[in-house]
Amino acid sequence: MPPRYQIFEQPLNERIRMCLRVETLMKRFHYFASLKGDWSAYSALLTILELTALLERGDLKQELMKELERQHGALKALSKHQGIDHSKLDLILGKQKHSLDRLHQLDGKLGEHLKRVDFLLGIKQRTSIPGGSCDFDLPQLRFWLNQTHEERLTDLHEWVAPYANLNEVIELIMSTIRDSASAKAVVADKGFYQQSLDTKKSTQLIRISLDSNELIYPEISAGKHRYSVRFMQVNPGDTMATQVKQDVKFLLSRCSL
Repeated sequence: MPPRYQIFEQPLNERIRMCLRVETLMKRFHYFASLKGDWSAYSALLTILELTALLERGDLKQELMKELERQHGALKALSKHQGIDHSKLDLILGKQKHSLDRLHQLDGKLGEHLKRVDFLLGIKQRTSIPGGSCDFDLPQLRFWLNQTHEERLTDLHEWVAPYANLNEVIELIMSTIRDSASAKAVVADKGFYQQSLDTKKSTQLIRISLDSNELIYPEISAGKHRYSVRFMQVNPGDTMATQVKQDVKFLLSRCSL
């Protein structure tokens, strides 16, 4: 059964933006790794290289530790409020503490373990060239693709292991953020919706849920003080999408923690 809603998310800071990028790439990796074709294995391998390039841009490990500590402090303060489910809260706090310990155990810079794999370095150098990974360019790649699915999978899981550990922490962070808000039904007047942000709250993420039968999608732009949503109509053929002219009902979540 297809999902009832399409969900679109907009991060409101660089830390959450990076989390969503890693989360997306790991989903792609698991999808391709689960398939048994050799080109699916190649797509999973390319995803690992893309993750490596992404994580070289900054110290995500430190950013995740800061976010976990921030969330831990915010949730701990909730324990004093009446009506709190303390068993559920204690479970989340315990998971956060465990995740912090796991991050402390990650030695060295992320991606360093792959710099010792000449096979991957050779592929990385060729990926910027259109069609640069043909069999005559990289015969070792063709040899690897000719291995059994199980043999390729062993290599893929070894190469992706540090990123998989990181992603488990990201999943905890993002689930806590997503669960911090309840969806509210709102209406975009003639396809446009705008609201101010409460600067006293740390709004991390905007989530929009649309009926799956709707042939529209949101373009979300956000700054420090306000955000806006413009709903776009998918037109037949190759013509550009245009803004919806009628009112649009949708579910909105402003995730603050």
